Amino acid sequence: MAYSDFSPPRRSRRRRNLIILVVLAVVIGLLVLAVRYRTERRESIDYLTVAEEIATQHADLAEQMGALFQGLGGEDRPALELRLETLATESRDAVRLLEEQVVARPVAEASGLMTVATESWAEGIEATGAAIVEILDAEEGDDSGDEKLREAFELIRLGDRAYARVLVVVAALDPELVASPLPEVAYTQGLFEPLYNHTLVAQRLRNQGALSELIDVAVVGNTVPEPVSETAGGIRTIPASDVLVLEITVSNTGNVIVENVSVLVELQQVGSGEDLSPLARLIPAIEPDKSEIVEFELLEAVSGEVYTVTATATVEGEDSTDDNTFTLVFERNAE
Repeated sequence: MAYSDFSPPRRSRRRRNLIILVVLAVVIGLLVLAVRYRTERRESIDYLTVAEEIATQHADLAEQMGALFQGLGGEDRPALELRLETLATESRDAVRLLEEQVVARPVAEASGLMTVATESWAEGIEATGAAIVEILDAEEGDDSGDEKLREAFELIRLGDRAYARVLVVVAALDPELVASPLPEVAYTQGLFEPLYNHTLVAQRLRNQGALSELIDVAVVGNTVPEPVSETAGGIRTIPASDVLVLEITVSNTGNVIVENVSVLVELQQVGSGEDLSPLARLIPAIEPDKSEIVEFELLEAVSGEVYTVTATATVEGEDSTDDNTFTLVFERNAE
């Protein structure tokens, strides 16, 4: 008796292969979802950790801003401008740090609000500094800076409102995603709220004369070698030397950086109508309370003659020029 080989119908084999493929697809899909879930949780935790660091930084910046407004007039202008610039720089750095973070789906809403908060704070702080400088430098009767200060404060208030929403959204997240609660941050609320009255701040700034822009330089001079004596007529005697150098010290006695300070030295032989060639130097910039020394070789001053040397510093927009000139009448000893 003969038996024939039996093989399942081709349709049955295809159905079985299809089922296997479907099962594999489901398994792979579940694995992908599990990996994505774990990745999103890790990214969410990382994002919220950085957000907490940034919020803590802004809590400190808010206190510094409050202290700045409370103490207006207690420091000079360079110190005030430096504090404002430092606050603006730190707030911009926080924006950049937040932009570098990966935003996972669970924290997408919180991220959007946090971005609005940090960007508004940064723009508001920077605009506050610009408005304060404009108010201090404005002509009498010009109150355009007041409106810019109001707009700057509104930006900071917008940041406060956006961050308040961040706290609400984060509070509704899975607690396992929040490594530590975000701190309360408000520049313009609570104890600080009265400080953000732009009209009062502008008036206080105008009442602080020491904060107004003051452009002023002062000049002193000496020679190398130094004079060793002085005659009854006021002529200083300089000992013999191979080289005679005039050292001019230009000091910034104002409260803003001065730029392109010109120093001109003129040497005139007493009793002679001859014009000697003037010497000039340009100092690019001098910061407040700082000085720069420039040297001039008085090559045309010969021994046995009396000279008058005058050094004058000039800078555009200077408020007072009564101390801009140094004058010396001298005679060089013979060898």
